[in-house]
Amino acid sequence: MGESAETFDVCVVGTGAGGGVLAYRLAKAGLRVLSLEQGPLLGADQFKTIMPPGLGTTFGVGPETVWPTDPHDSLFIHPLFARADTGSTPREPGQFNHYQIHAVSGLQNLWNGVSVRFSGKDLQGWPIQGGELDAHYSDVERLVTVCGHRDGLSDLPDGEFIEPKPFRPADELIIKAVKALGDGYSHAIANRKAINTRPGMSSSCVSTGICTSGCPVGSVYKFSARLLPEIESLPNYELRGNAKVMRLIRDGNTQRIGAVEYLDTATGQTHLVRAATVVLATGAVETPRILFNSADDKDPNGLGNHHDQLGRGLQDNPKVVLSTSLYKLWGSRLDYDIGYGDLLILMSREKLPDGSEFPFIGHAIHGIPDYPHYLGQMALIPPAIKEKLARHLFYSYVTLGLFCAGERLSENRVKPGHSHDRYGVRQVDIDFSTTQNTHEQMDAMMRWGTRVLKKASCTRIYKTRDCSGTGIHYAGTTAMANDETRGVVDANLKVFGYENLYVCDGGVIPLLPDKHLTLTIMALSNRLASHLEAKHARRKDRLQTV
Repeated sequence: MGESAETFDVCVVGTGAGGGVLAYRLAKAGLRVLSLEQGPLLGADQFKTIMPPGLGTTFGVGPETVWPTDPHDSLFIHPLFARADTGSTPREPGQFNHYQIHAVSGLQNLWNGVSVRFSGKDLQGWPIQGGELDAHYSDVERLVTVCGHRDGLSDLPDGEFIEPKPFRPADELIIKAVKALGDGYSHAIANRKAINTRPGMSSSCVSTGICTSGCPVGSVYKFSARLLPEIESLPNYELRGNAKVMRLIRDGNTQRIGAVEYLDTATGQTHLVRAATVVLATGAVETPRILFNSADDKDPNGLGNHHDQLGRGLQDNPKVVLSTSLYKLWGSRLDYDIGYGDLLILMSREKLPDGSEFPFIGHAIHGIPDYPHYLGQMALIPPAIKEKLARHLFYSYVTLGLFCAGERLSENRVKPGHSHDRYGVRQVDIDFSTTQNTHEQMDAMMRWGTRVLKKASCTRIYKTRDCSGTGIHYAGTTAMANDETRGVVDANLKVFGYENLYVCDGGVIPLLPDKHLTLTIMALSNRLASHLEAKHARRKDRLQTV
């Protein structure tokens, strides 16, 4: 077993939303920082420049076209997603869908870029006050470059924005349809995304119409494209890829982590790394996996699990998806900037059968997919006219994706598993079920989306719904709390009972609102960086005094 001769100030495990911002901030502040990532740094040509298909040529109809298909499968079938034999979970059919990407930047390699702030109401029940994150949100928005408009909505706080892409004919139809509801609380506004829309730069958005297949020019924020180039040559920073963390090792009989043990998946060798502070930023499923697998004589049920809170409260955003062709756009051609596909945020609220109300948020998506979604509804149309009809409908397709808040249930949990990955590392299992209340919320969102699309000139609507992990907004499993009987980390994200162990990923979010969580993870990371900088300065002063 190899062991690092150097002791780092901070070892950050993970390079995604939380780990990337944290490593950047700490390295820039002069701390000796090591980033561990269980996959490689992807090549610069990983996402080759592909302009929107079908522009006056194929219209998405090629020799491999199959009729019909599920129009939403394309979001969840990508070679970068970890396989069952390499990921944290065995991903058995019919179980909770846990998606991972083992590469520098993690899931942000295929991130859609949506960057919204939580409101003060969203932070109720957290051990921090709503205003505590405001400055950190602003720091991160400037750092990652968020586009959007200042809309003055209390439920969706404004931020530091650059100008978004201009609305297109499909967007205008949806905006008009939402206004026609006339309820005063339904809104269709410019989406807020971490995308560089400023022209004339190497990372300027090239308008492929979709971000979830990977950005070819680094316009959508990710650590490897934006922040890593600024710190990779610093003498106080190091990034080690193909480093799968197996466990954390206690320092003797203390409440400190003395070393991180990881497997080099390229060579098969194991290594120990020592650091004054260890931060796990690997996600709401992977982080519990590491903490469970780090169990020792003093904490036989896993680190940070004195009160059986580790892994409990797993949440994801329930969602509904509605897709249709708008007949007012039939026969149209692309004479506008298709942009990044989902240029609109949709917001509203609905009532449940018991009379209570709930908020929800979503997107109106008008992109140019490799495979036109409406082809799935054309199975019975005579072959001779399929291609002609496909060309007629190509630019008319719109999808609404709507999300409501996650539901925190103790029984929805990540727990030690019985299977092992290809490296012999124990995986975790997931227990997850959906309540009647969640189904009623999805029903209500479906009704709202249907009303909007009807007002926007829809034809046949293709509808799907899900609450099994395909939101990929995993949260709650290492929850932030005021005391260890109700969570795993404190208000500063330090694991209860440990002096130098922190968590900074979606798992710390105790209650997942309807909004996308990525910007909040990055704001929490920015906040943690300030805390660790101050802690390091105090430690340095003590050592100098001695």
